[in-house]
Amino acid sequence: MSIRWRSAFRYPQTLFVVMGAVLGYLTLLVFTGFKAISLGMGAAIVVTMLAVWFLQFRGDRLETTGNLLERTVMLEHLDAIAAKFPGLEMQRPWSEAYQWASESQAAAAEIAQREPTLVPDLLEALYTVEGLASNIAGSTVALEQVQTEQYRTLTRRQLDRGCDRLQATHHQLQSLRDQIVLSQLTTDAAASAALPDRLQLLIEANKTTLQTANDEPS
Repeated sequence: MSIRWRSAFRYPQTLFVVMGAVLGYLTLLVFTGFKAISLGMGAAIVVTMLAVWFLQFRGDRLETTGNLLERTVMLEHLDAIAAKFPGLEMQRPWSEAYQWASESQAAAAEIAQREPTLVPDLLEALYTVEGLASNIAGSTVALEQVQTEQYRTLTRRQLDRGCDRLQATHHQLQSLRDQIVLSQLTTDAAASAALPDRLQLLIEANKTTLQTANDEPS
């Protein structure tokens, strides 16, 4: 059983639970005296409280539904990918992919706030971002496991292609965000009108990369 500690501590409630448990324990000791029974009972209560809270962040209970434009949801999805591959978080390709995907989500969320009409396209783009991140995770782990040169070359090619595409998506979404900010400041209608087309080009490029990875022989 593994606990997704990073996910747990994203919630401010986690800090309240931990602080409340510790303060409650100290209060109990102050009012009952530092006796063995008080120490034991207080410790048992604290452990139970914390266990109940953190067990909802077990990897096997991970929910991966929701709106990817909400930051917590997107990070939960990325954590779900990492949870499938023990040790993945220590690998550089995944660390970079996680950062690109996270920052892509932040850019997409800001675009959605400024241009709500683009929400459907932005959601589709983020689902391809998630798909690319998943492929990078799988390729990263596979590269550590495969032995033959043929399959190492194939895996490396898939990994490099996925990383390049996800990095490009990251840059493009940030560029789109900046373009929207500038177009709203200058009331440039032409620039805003071009955004849906640019988003669709990004989505199609991501889908092509994902499809290529699926079509390659295993």
